[in-house]
Amino acid sequence: MPTGQVLLYSGLRSENAQRANRPINERIIVARFRTRVRNLTFVQVYAPTDAADLQEKEEFYSQLSGVVNEIPKGDIRIYAGDFNAKIGSDNTDLERIMGPHGLGEMSENGELFTEFCGNQDMVIGGSLFPHRSVHKVTRVSRDGRTENQIDHICISRQGFCRRAQARALEIPDSTVEEEWQFIKDAFAVTGENTLGMLRTQRKEWISDATWDKIEERKQAKAAIVSARTRATKARTRQTYAELEKAVKRSCRGDKRAWTDSLADEGEKAANNGDMRLLYDISRRLCGARTNTRIPVKDRSGQLITDPADQLKRWFEHFEQLLQSRIHVQALSTIRKMLGGSTR
Repeated sequence: MPTGQVLLYSGLRSENAQRANRPINERIIVARFRTRVRNLTFVQVYAPTDAADLQEKEEFYSQLSGVVNEIPKGDIRIYAGDFNAKIGSDNTDLERIMGPHGLGEMSENGELFTEFCGNQDMVIGGSLFPHRSVHKVTRVSRDGRTENQIDHICISRQGFCRRAQARALEIPDSTVEEEWQFIKDAFAVTGENTLGMLRTQRKEWISDATWDKIEERKQAKAAIVSARTRATKARTRQTYAELEKAVKRSCRGDKRAWTDSLADEGEKAANNGDMRLLYDISRRLCGARTNTRIPVKDRSGQLITDPADQLKRWFEHFEQLLQSRIHVQALSTIRKMLGGSTR
């Protein structure tokens, strides 16, 4: 279609069609596609629910097995749809079929589903890698609280193992954590060498008690993200809101106490005639700060991080800018202000 969508039509088939589909019954449909590598056969299903009779379920999987057995061996196989099967997270003796990252506990439909996948040498994709619970849920019951993972995508073990082996050849004996650490270190080292280190300081007026409340708020935020049910998420959000108010209230108290303390010091400095201390206190209260670490580039456009090299570059800049109008003695004065010779 012009919109980029694909329509599977079960009517007459064109002689020049590049893909074909075959509806089996109201629960199974098969579509075959031509790809650049091999043909791909996609089987979409809608399995009976847990409340259905066992005979109906066994008949469904018997029909499905007959359909997939007719798929050419050279095709890439993908089975997907609403299997109405809870597979859970316990993959004991099922390591070749599923991973340990399913949701809930295995149901009767889950047992039939995993048995079918084992017979067909298929792997349940949604259970192989860790995901947030909100990304695993495929159905929410009418009460709005019970969440299940009953829709699945299965891929052939042969294709999955080939991709896993190719990935292992690219990065041998590495885990996700090791790969992330490698990327993180590369960014950190490159940033430090290019931009230098910027020291960050805590705001001096925030007390340790307030920082403890900020840490509690951070943990409450993480609890919201990891909550599995809507009820738990609602409770954690309420806790987070209360901690948010407590942090803001504590920050206002700390800022007020810090300001009053500096005001008292400033008053004493004024009475004693200590203008230097009074000026410093005024700057701290106003928050005035001069940025002395403005990035400087050399003639080729590369950033300069060393302070001495930055001073030399500033001298070169003013020497070139004012070369036709500045006196030699003025240049000598600037050179002395910058700390000696810049040549």
